[in-house]
Amino acid sequence: MNALCKTAVVLILGFVASSVGLAATDATIIAEATGGQFKAAKGKYFEKACNERLDYEAEVVDLNGDGQPEVFTSVQGTCMGGMAGVHMNLYIKGADGRWQPQFGFPGIYNVLKTKNKGFPDIEIGGPGFCFPVERWNGRQYALHRHEYEGKPCRRK
Repeated sequence: MNALCKTAVVLILGFVASSVGLAATDATIIAEATGGQFKAAKGKYFEKACNERLDYEAEVVDLNGDGQPEVFTSVQGTCMGGMAGVHMNLYIKGADGRWQPQFGFPGIYNVLKTKNKGFPDIEIGGPGFCFPVERWNGRQYALHRHEYEGKPCRRK
């Protein structure tokens, strides 16, 4: 094998190893954040309240750019997600090192460009035309306003 081929093999193996390491790291973060309920970025788990296995997705993000991960989770199905079809949550690690769930209700999250105290506002979508926007208050996300297509609205 010539030197060029050896170099290519080493680069490819290094890339594959780093990709696998990244996935393992995300899986570890997801499992830690959710208390072991979810163990990977996608999968199924048994929900006792529904008496069935449900599909879920989890996404590791850094919402406030501090280098510390946050985790969004979405569970598909009407049993947990109601008319929205999705039950969502966001886990943020507190100063005490414990992961804190922020939402835990039906809806589809949409991270907005507006921010408060370093964290973006998050719109919770679903059926209808006037959606809640949650804002970080320094300790947790709380209802800030309602909007539809970026414009203020009133819930009836």
